[in-house]
Amino acid sequence: MGAGVHKWKSYFYSMNFLNEQIRPDSIPDIQVVDWQPIEKDYLKVLRLQWLIFSVILLFVAVVLFFFSKQLKQSIPFILIITGWVLIIGCYFFLQEKSFYRTAYVIREHDILYRKGWIVQRIIACPFNRVQHCSADAGPLDRKFRLSSITLFTAGATGADLRISGLKEELAQQLREFILDKIKTDEQAGN
Repeated sequence: MGAGVHKWKSYFYSMNFLNEQIRPDSIPDIQVVDWQPIEKDYLKVLRLQWLIFSVILLFVAVVLFFFSKQLKQSIPFILIITGWVLIIGCYFFLQEKSFYRTAYVIREHDILYRKGWIVQRIIACPFNRVQHCSADAGPLDRKFRLSSITLFTAGATGADLRISGLKEELAQQLREFILDKIKTDEQAGN
C-alpha cells in the first residue's frame, strides 16, 4: 500500500500541475469596466406590466368587496385599499432604484450583468460555457422595439443569464456574436 501511494505521488508531481496563488490586490477591479445601461424605454415596459398586474389585483379586491359581507365594513375596506397603495408605491420605488443600477458589459471571454438595488448581484457568464443563446420579445417589448437575450450554459437546467431591455437590433447582434463565439470556441477545441 505504501509503494502504491508513493507511485501515485510521483505520477502527480511529474505532471507539472501548477496552481499558483493569486493575491487579492492583484485581481483586476470589476468596477473599472464600462457598464452599458439597459434602454430607458424598458422602465416603461416594467411600469406597464406592473400597472396591468395592479389593475387585476384591484379588480379582484373589488370583486371580493362586493361578494363578502365582512369586507363591506369600512375598516377592512380601508385596510385593503391602503395595503394595495403601499404595495404599488413600494414596488414602483424599488423598481426605479433597481432599474438605474441594471447594466451589462460584453468582454472578450464573457458577459457581465449587474442588477439589484437592495440585493446587488453581478453575474459573469463565460462564452465557453454557453450552449445556446436566444433573443425574444413580449408584446410590450415589441411596442418599444426592445428585446431580451437569454444565455443557457452547460450543466444548468434553465437560463443562466437573461438581459432584458436591449434594443432589438443590439439583441440580435449580440445573439449572433455569441453564437459565432460558441462556434469558434468549439472549432478551436476540436
